[in-house]
Amino acid sequence: MQIFHSHPWDVSLDEAEEIQERLARYIITEDRFQKIRVVAGVGINFKPSNLAVSIVRFTFPDLEKLDFVSGKFPLSFSYTPNYFAFSCGPAILSILEKVGLPDLLIFPGRGTAHPRKVGLATHLGILLDIPTIACSKRALNRNYSEPKKRKGSYEHIIEGQERVGIVLRSRNNTKPIFISPGNKISVDSSSKIILHCCTKYRLPEPLRQAQILARKEML
Repeated sequence: MQIFHSHPWDVSLDEAEEIQERLARYIITEDRFQKIRVVAGVGINFKPSNLAVSIVRFTFPDLEKLDFVSGKFPLSFSYTPNYFAFSCGPAILSILEKVGLPDLLIFPGRGTAHPRKVGLATHLGILLDIPTIACSKRALNRNYSEPKKRKGSYEHIIEGQERVGIVLRSRNNTKPIFISPGNKISVDSSSKIILHCCTKYRLPEPLRQAQILARKEML
């Protein structure tokens, strides 16, 4: 598995910020993919001194489960808001070495809706040079409007003059989810793919199953 724009992980916050600013030069926020046949979700679970990471792969668009891998790792970079990738990036890369790269990865947390536009999905998307999407239960910023209660309804997330994500109602009469592109994919395509992957539940199925597996790995 090739890593593009590699960098050290054991760094200070100032060094981490410099790395994010450097990686931001390589962000692609338009569709740069052809056929997506395999999509995978990334699940992460933290404890004070370690973390669990799980990756579950599905066919796309049929969403048949292919395989999964999970593992537990020491936590060398304490969880810090806006620096999520430095806590779990090495563990995610280690798991991907075992399961193999999909055509698209769905991450928890943030993508380009980030102070330096380099959330977890963007950071890993740039390193791996593949399309990535971030999907979160939590609001990415305070400036958003609630979509209508019907599944598929959405509102844009705007930062400054830029559209950086979507607030999406993935099921009727449930709380919305918050989507931002990671790398090599547009806001609109990110929203369409996530909505397609939301079958019976609020979260997209690859991400939902990966998160369940990561919680079990930590028990």
